[in-house]
Amino acid sequence: MSAILCYGSICADLRIWLPRWPTPGSGMHALRSVWSAGGNALNEARALTRWGAQPLLYGDRLGYDPAGEVVATELRALNLATHIERDTGVATPVCHILITPDGERTVIALRQGTAATPPPPEVLAASSIVSVSRYGLHTVDVALAARRLDRLVVAGDVFDPAEPLAHAADVIVTSAALLTPDPWERAEALHRVRGAPIFVTAGPQPARLLAAGEWHEATPPPLTVTDATGAGDVFRAGVVYGLWRGWEWRTILAFAVRAAVEAIAG
Repeated sequence: MSAILCYGSICADLRIWLPRWPTPGSGMHALRSVWSAGGNALNEARALTRWGAQPLLYGDRLGYDPAGEVVATELRALNLATHIERDTGVATPVCHILITPDGERTVIALRQGTAATPPPPEVLAASSIVSVSRYGLHTVDVALAARRLDRLVVAGDVFDPAEPLAHAADVIVTSAALLTPDPWERAEALHRVRGAPIFVTAGPQPARLLAAGEWHEATPPPLTVTDATGAGDVFRAGVVYGLWRGWEWRTILAFAVRAAVEAIAG
């Protein structure tokens, strides 16, 4: 039995570093490119495994295609407790991630012909923490099912107090970019829905935590970022890990910030 279940997007990432953003009608040579396994659920589970947790991983099915082999190979190497199916009738999700020298990323997701397998109720019931993000198939359904079973639900990338994920979440991990134009007011509105603590990342600016009506913050160290792919997922993993360990809120915030910075510096 695992105390932590990660559910959501599992995909192959093709990261492409560009010398600049292309102009319409132009061409350029990429600086380099790398295939790797990614997706919010896999990125989170990978980090948790590195810290000694043994999360369950559910999400997108893999096709018998080159992208599926990229993901399957990494899953075997990580020795994760995965329940990822391979299916001749589906295509593995692929994200093309375009990265410019300032570290900005543009993600182009290909999801034609994809499918996912949510965890069955007995697996949700056996997991004390269920972590989902808004990205991926059936994520709202999984969060609501976990809520009905009274599991602790961590929801990533929530931004609207009216959306179902806000009403399912016991803890929310999101970003100031999603909460614009007034992120702190929007965070307070999310907090009022169910009283869920809200973690808000803001790139190089201090990450903030709203818990029990009180704000806390932690400032990341200065860092030159050339690729922040997956940093938000690692931050969420840090929050989940802290909850699993039973830490107090400010300790969780500090750990999650440190984890995300180490992933970028990595």
